[in-house]
Amino acid sequence: MTDILMLIGDPTDFAIEAMVEPDLKAPSAVWRRMRIHLGNVTLGDFDDPYCALYPAYGHFKWHAKLNDQLWNDSFNGMIPEEIHDTVREAIYGDDERTTDQIQRDSLEYGRFDFLTNWGEQFDGYSSVILSPKPTDMMVLHRPFVAVDSPRRLPDAFVVAHCSRAAFVTASLGFVKWFDEVAERLLPRNA
Repeated sequence: MTDILMLIGDPTDFAIEAMVEPDLKAPSAVWRRMRIHLGNVTLGDFDDPYCALYPAYGHFKWHAKLNDQLWNDSFNGMIPEEIHDTVREAIYGDDERTTDQIQRDSLEYGRFDFLTNWGEQFDGYSSVILSPKPTDMMVLHRPFVAVDSPRRLPDAFVVAHCSRAAFVTASLGFVKWFDEVAERLLPRNA
């Protein structure tokens, strides 16, 4: 398989950059490098090789289809940091809630979780995705653990915006690209 580098979408709005590792041969899963571009913000460690791709594939597919469900009225009046922390604590908080409360909160706020456990390239950070207006998307992003790697130093809290149309177009384009690469990497009968 040849080295396949793709930039899907508009990096000045929203784009997904991915590269299949050049030495992959069928049969194989799709291992790659990946990052996303939201205007002048780039998220993801493109230098981290052989990252799992399937989690990002499933989540981009899901978020593209349900992008109109990425707002909760409980966010009204909150600043971005408060929204981010509300979502993160509801899903990952270590507190005194009962198991039923944790499950309820996870169901209510899980749809806003973005990039977490989507592959190693997004490790060490916490992101939330929202659609506060019918035409807009917003990603709230911050480190949640100290990472010792010189490539991944903790950064300040980031609020990045893109259009909903660009997000959906790039996400579905990425899903299509993944399907094509996965098909090429299927085992072949000799």
